[in-house]
Amino acid sequence: MGKEKKKKVWLLPTICILGSFLLYGILLISKKGGDEVSAQGRIYREKWGGEAKDYPIWVEGLEEERISVTVTVGPRVHSKEEADEAFQAIMDTMEVRIRGENPSLMEVQTDLVLPTLSDEGIRLKWYSSDSNMINASGKLMGEVEKEQDVILSVELSAGDYRQNYEIPIRILPPERSQKEKQLKEFLKELNRQDTEQNTRPWLELPKNFNGKELRYQFQKEDDSKSILLIGVVLAVLLVMREKSEVKQNNQKRERELLLDYADVLSKIMVLTGAGLTVRNSWERMVMDYQEALEQKKKKPRAAYEEMRRTYYQMKSGMAEGEAYQEFGRRCKLQPYLKLSGLLEQNRKSGTKNMRGILQAEMADALEQRKNLARRLGEEAGTRLLLPLFMLLGIVMVMIMVPAMMTMG
Repeated sequence: MGKEKKKKVWLLPTICILGSFLLYGILLISKKGGDEVSAQGRIYREKWGGEAKDYPIWVEGLEEERISVTVTVGPRVHSKEEADEAFQAIMDTMEVRIRGENPSLMEVQTDLVLPTLSDEGIRLKWYSSDSNMINASGKLMGEVEKEQDVILSVELSAGDYRQNYEIPIRILPPERSQKEKQLKEFLKELNRQDTEQNTRPWLELPKNFNGKELRYQFQKEDDSKSILLIGVVLAVLLVMREKSEVKQNNQKRERELLLDYADVLSKIMVLTGAGLTVRNSWERMVMDYQEALEQKKKKPRAAYEEMRRTYYQMKSGMAEGEAYQEFGRRCKLQPYLKLSGLLEQNRKSGTKNMRGILQAEMADALEQRKNLARRLGEEAGTRLLLPLFMLLGIVMVMIMVPAMMTMG
């Protein structure tokens, strides 16, 4: 028992120490390669298209003691040759980059994908010759009745170097089925009717269209299906909750029975040792329990409730042996089944060494009670581990985030 207690005492400190070592290792890995100043006194820049970064460094030799200096290092910039080469490479693959789901730029029916920054660090700025057709983000602004030619202009810039290019595209009407075409024509007719009747207090819908007689109904949102779904979900949750409550109540009842077993044995030993029969001892225990309940000195306990039920069964005419057996079966636990067997054996044959048997059973009951109390304590400690791990995680985040931000 002492060894187990020591293990529990050292469990959480060990976890905290291992967590700190893990955090330290993560920080070391994240800092790997963080010495930006090389042996040649170089601080490496961000790649093309990056941002300026501040590097806090120590300078030795400038003063008697080393001093702290923050150096701002801008990103790498393209030379003219590099910029021209990058511009040409981008334009060579521009159609593939921007066409999106369209087969080509001469068959545009869906939105284009117009990037603003390339992998080479080149910035792209877009313009449209007709923003009513397609805007500078590549989004089609509406459907066209017939094909339309539009010019997209793009300005490529790399630092101080810039170059403009024009990209012709052709926007085509969307492909529609016969049903979609008919629906579009009908909606167009409704818009025309609305415009013609805009001075009236109502819109009179057409009674015929393309030789077909029309009827209309307002659409109402049907929430009945969602109500059915909610009802089914609630029913399932209630069933699950009921089963969970039954299971919890059974577990609570078993714990109560096991905790009270030693107390029940002790009272039976004392009362039978004082000269009372088992039945009279049983009656005395039930009467004392009822009196304690009436005076609100004790709350209902499962073991004594079963004893009280057994007492009234015997009082109403049930045989004493059968009542004891029924008591053991209702309790459903091995100790109580054993007790009911001992009481029945004592009633039939009057066991001479009954007190000794009860004393041995009492020792076992006390050991079982200690084991149960120990197990309940362990369960309580296990439930406390979750909030402790959450606190440990919060502390690790509080340490790592500032460290990462400082390194970034």
